[in-house]
Amino acid sequence: MATIASPYKFSLMDGNLRLAAILHNEVSLLLADRASLRNHEAVVNYGDIAGTGSETIRVPLLGIDGYDLMASTNENAAPASATALTYLAPEITVARYALERGITDLASMTNSGGGPSLDILVNDFAGAFEMTVTSQICALFGSFSNSVGSATVDLSVDDFFAAIFQLEQSNVTGRPVAVLAPVQVSDLQNSIRQEGGALQYIPATQAMLEAKGQGYVGEFAGVDIFKSDKVATSTGRQGAMFVRGAIGYAEGRMTAAPMLGSQVQANGPVVIDVDRENGDTTKLIGNAYFGVAELQDSMGVLIETDA
Repeated sequence: MATIASPYKFSLMDGNLRLAAILHNEVSLLLADRASLRNHEAVVNYGDIAGTGSETIRVPLLGIDGYDLMASTNENAAPASATALTYLAPEITVARYALERGITDLASMTNSGGGPSLDILVNDFAGAFEMTVTSQICALFGSFSNSVGSATVDLSVDDFFAAIFQLEQSNVTGRPVAVLAPVQVSDLQNSIRQEGGALQYIPATQAMLEAKGQGYVGEFAGVDIFKSDKVATSTGRQGAMFVRGAIGYAEGRMTAAPMLGSQVQANGPVVIDVDRENGDTTKLIGNAYFGVAELQDSMGVLIETDA
């Protein structure tokens, strides 16, 4: 596709495409993954750090409610020794993420609805935030100690069941979710087709999509499957299967300051600073504060297969 210098500092646009968009008075989106994992029930949201006095949240994990067993003891005798309480406190550290956009006055005044406007750009920051969170969640998958699959072999039904078995062997409870790269999803579906017996892949229906959100592709062996191109690539694609408690999320919610007169509150925790530069360009900087962390390693399994 040919490119020309653009008045929109965030991208380059083909002249013919821009003309077609103006004639049709609409904005068409480039193909991209827009399925967010931030609000999925498998990711534990620990809330807002604003006013807490720290950018770090410690998540207390206690070895109670059957974690330690009682010992057989003689009548009228004290236990041999006290059993120390197991206590872990993984941390979620919130940090700043930012994105800058810019649009010239000429672009704004000639826009007939077929190109980006300030309103569209403001809303764009919310989408950028959601996909940044998803990308950071997917980046954690490679840190799970337990793993299945081979980085040079396509994902198979055997790999998928191996991940389920690993979670079961770790005494994990709760409904698992698998987050896989698009190629892993298609490889798994292809492998399922070659299986006999009662195995059944249940594809997503419209009602399921409405309930579970964009990115949900179906269910197999009691596991919800989500597709995301934010799944990282090492040697192979690094998807994962995990349950609630494996990954935690926290954020810092800012509020636009009216006294500054140059901030806009976007959807969610994103605040946009508005500035002027070079006399004719409106510069927008979207800021968001969040953090993700692996909380309990045994609650997740890395699924690394051929990219």
